Amino acid sequence: DGRPKSEHDKILETTAKLIKNSEPREEIHHKGILVPEEIRIRLLTLLTNLRWPAANHRKGLTSERYLVLQTNVSNDRFYGEVREACRDLMQWTDPDYYYSGIAVTKNFVASPHIDDRDQSYQYAISLGDFTNGGQLCVEGQRLVRNNNKETTDDFVNVVDTHNRIARVDGRHTHWVRSWEGGSRYSLIFYDTRLEAKRKIIHSGVDESFLLSSFLEK
Repeated sequence: DGRPKSEHDKILETTAKLIKNSEPREEIHHKGILVPEEIRIRLLTLLTNLRWPAANHRKGLTSERYLVLQTNVSNDRFYGEVREACRDLMQWTDPDYYYSGIAVTKNFVASPHIDDRDQSYQYAISLGDFTNGGQLCVEGQRLVRNNNKETTDDFVNVVDTHNRIARVDGRHTHWVRSWEGGSRYSLIFYDTRLEAKRKIIHSGVDESFLLSSFLEK
């Protein structure tokens, strides 16, 4: 009604926000597209025997190993086979997608973060003999209309990427759930080129990719 908010109203508003933020958020579960066995086996064999750098290439995240492979590198005598296997994977997944780099990790867990340099969506896959967990979690938003008012509703995508690949948007907060037993390797294909800028996927996960890939493959 145009009147300034009383101290009581402000306290109620703050309390409502705190209650909302403390409530468990809705989880939406997805399965990535199952990758052909021959591609998975080759990648996992290479990752299991990989010569990791002495120091992780990305600091501030909980990961036993973290390697970044930039695309614009030629004659890579240490990681040439891994690069080739990754190209085969992306040729099968999305041959038109250009990735400026690949994040290669071993036992990356938790570590909520945003990839703020990304200009586009990512492709994510995990490999290994881990069990019971290890899903990629990506925050998402949906537009809600209520009484002619528009608000946003937050939720969490829980994506099974074990031997599967999914298209997600790393410009949302995302993390990896813990798991039981075994090692978890992951490959994240991303693009940080300014000329590649695409609109953010507000839902966090591109469900149309999952559906179209399922129908085609």
